[in-house]
Amino acid sequence: MDSKLNSKRITMAVVVGLLMALSIGYFTFYKPMTGQSQLTTQDAFMLMLVALALGEVVSIKTKALIPSIFVSAALFIVGFWTLFPQDILAMAGIAPNMPGLFVMIMVTHLGTMLDKDELIAQWKTVVVTFAGMAGIVLMVMTVGRMIVGTEIAAVSTPPLTGGLVSAIVMQGAVKDNEFLFIIAMAMYVLQGFVGFPLINYCLKIEGQNVLKKYRAGELDLNQFTTKTAVSGQGKYRIFPETPKEYQTEAIVLLKTLVLVIISGYLEALTKGAVSKYVFCLLMGVLGTELGFIERKPLELSRSFGLFITIIMMFVFAGLKSVTPDVLKSIAFTFAVLISLATVGIALLSIPVGKALGLSKAMSFAIGLGSIAGGFPASYVLSNESAKLQGQNEEEFKLLLDHFLPKTLVSGFVSATSGSVIIAGLFASMFF
Repeated sequence: MDSKLNSKRITMAVVVGLLMALSIGYFTFYKPMTGQSQLTTQDAFMLMLVALALGEVVSIKTKALIPSIFVSAALFIVGFWTLFPQDILAMAGIAPNMPGLFVMIMVTHLGTMLDKDELIAQWKTVVVTFAGMAGIVLMVMTVGRMIVGTEIAAVSTPPLTGGLVSAIVMQGAVKDNEFLFIIAMAMYVLQGFVGFPLINYCLKIEGQNVLKKYRAGELDLNQFTTKTAVSGQGKYRIFPETPKEYQTEAIVLLKTLVLVIISGYLEALTKGAVSKYVFCLLMGVLGTELGFIERKPLELSRSFGLFITIIMMFVFAGLKSVTPDVLKSIAFTFAVLISLATVGIALLSIPVGKALGLSKAMSFAIGLGSIAGGFPASYVLSNESAKLQGQNEEEFKLLLDHFLPKTLVSGFVSATSGSVIIAGLFASMFF
């Protein structure tokens, strides 16, 4: 009797699922593609969610062999070639300035997951990151320069060493040359297609080694992570602990936003010399140490999922500039320079990392942070690798605490500081 009932339920579920798929396929895909209707707000948001969800499905099915961020990026590019309108973010109700605010809030949240000692301990990560960036400059401006020419090599190097700001600086320097203008942004946009899977592979090797030691009893969870991160208490608390009944969604988010606003003030005081995102990370650490804010505020306010989803939509929406014509025009140049950049990272980051006591895999992953665009890729790749490798919550936490500080710091050093300095130098030296 039970088997018959289950069979009927499965049949009904399949029928209902097919009807839902057909209706969505007709109204959301077919009619807009044939010009019979326009996408609604919910249609646009759902299309981007589908791309993100399919990326996660592939990652889970392949046990992170193919990272979700790689698949989702590819789906967004195909989407912009077919169905996605260029202003899909605005159509989905996401204001242009909202993702930037969300990134600051998210970075502050991640800062609360670190403590002062952990942040200071990442000096090795900073050194390895700079070594990887130096490797990129060395290879692209020597071998690459001979293959593609000085101007192309010079305009491509800063974006390959970091993030969006360096690409914008180089575009400003070559605004009268359309091809170089495209190259500058394309290098930033496309580099993740190499950086994402390579970092994912390195984290997989590192994770296997860490778990092997942990399962053999050679690593203790409390010894391997910082005591502050484990206990959740700041060492230098001056603010009284907020009673549980007052740790509501609105109050927790308000405290997070206070730290975000202070970070913006601090950036203004340094006249942009230090990025507001760096200050957000530092304010997250400091705010937790002083007891002003609880650890993991976005999880406490149950808003983490929405924040990271909208941030990822914003990141992938930047792929709208990667048209078939752009890909054709830069395919050879990109293939040559990204290959040389990867080799350069390996040549310097791995030996430097080994000299500082890091493994080959972790050293290479840190160096590769330059061509992964920094945050949010650093978080997504670390979290995904830890989640799929850890067999329980304890192993997941062990791996995340091991990966995240390193990949996060690496991304910030390259994207918000190092690459911007390099871009300024190259803009004045070559253009």
